[in-house]
Amino acid sequence: MALLGDQNVRAVADHGDMRIVVRHNEVGEWWWAAVSEDGATAAVSMPYGSRSDCVRGVAELKVEGPAAPVTYEDPYAARPVTPMIPSLKAS
Repeated sequence: MALLGDQNVRAVADHGDMRIVVRHNEVGEWWWAAVSEDGATAAVSMPYGSRSDCVRGVAELKVEGPAAPVTYEDPYAARPVTPMIPSLKAS
């Protein structure tokens, strides 16, 4: 996950009216983003290899993080940064 330590999780918990948005891409990567009501992104996870792994990550976030609803496929949720190796890029 992109969150490093409990300070960042608690910072997300301090945001009011937060929602957790779960997204995926065409290569099967899943991630969550903590998004405020005004559309600002407070945190984004690293990509997960499956939906169930991502949902587990959301459950871990919610232990210390925001009491927020979970939604799926919000077009305004930030995408995780995935390092690309030029020789492996899809053409």
